[in-house]
Amino acid sequence: MTTRPNVFEFIDYRKFLTEWRESKKDNNPGLTHEYLCAKLGQNNRTYFSDLEKGRKKIGSEALDRLIRLIGFKGDEAKYFRAIVQYGLSVTYDEKEFWFEQAIQLNNTPKKIVDKTTYDYYRKWYHSTVRAYLDTCNFKDDYQEASRVLYNRVTPDEIREAIANLRALGLVSPDADGYLRPVDKVIITGEEVKDELLQCYQLANIDLIRSIVAENKPDTYDCRHLTVSVSEEGISRIKKRIKQLRSEIIAIVHKDADKADRIYKIALHLIPESIKD
Repeated sequence: MTTRPNVFEFIDYRKFLTEWRESKKDNNPGLTHEYLCAKLGQNNRTYFSDLEKGRKKIGSEALDRLIRLIGFKGDEAKYFRAIVQYGLSVTYDEKEFWFEQAIQLNNTPKKIVDKTTYDYYRKWYHSTVRAYLDTCNFKDDYQEASRVLYNRVTPDEIREAIANLRALGLVSPDADGYLRPVDKVIITGEEVKDELLQCYQLANIDLIRSIVAENKPDTYDCRHLTVSVSEEGISRIKKRIKQLRSEIIAIVHKDADKADRIYKIALHLIPESIKD
């Protein structure tokens, strides 16, 4: 008898569906895509395959049938619904909501992400507040910190961020009692899952969108290029972007002068056409 994959080890419901089907088919040759589609009330024989590949979105009725077919109950069913909604969400707020639901429902020893990592990346302004502490002598003036940060982060959010940063050991008081970052630069490690970074990146994209919409002088400098390029050319561009990122980190790390401002640097490489 095969064991069903542990749903709590997945955040991508499509990957779970594929592994679940693969785990069942060896002992049940009749578990074909056609059979699964019929069980989900679909006449289209490619429906289940389309779900696995992300070509179709699952409706509420089909989702109910799928949960019964797999045999989910209790927290498993709730968790699966959460990761399905997470996968279907398009805005940052929706994704963050369903990702937090999944985190809370994941009650197995193997978590989606380490809680320490999650606490840092769950809010875009944690990194901003951490960088802010390197630019001033801060103790507890949350109103002034909010003003300097263009009021994009509230005093309460700054208070919460600092509490988290201190708990995570990312900031600590210096000899004069001023809070400072423990390390000059933080680099995303391998333990940070793609889904967590996606939420963090979406939050930063929303922030950039709002900054551009404000159109205030000296608050942003955006440059865009749209190009046609070969596979070899794009490979070279990716290497240059990676090299540039390393160079920026090195400059910040070796910067001996007192930091006096915070900058967000965003590099996006987005295909705008399908490769035939």
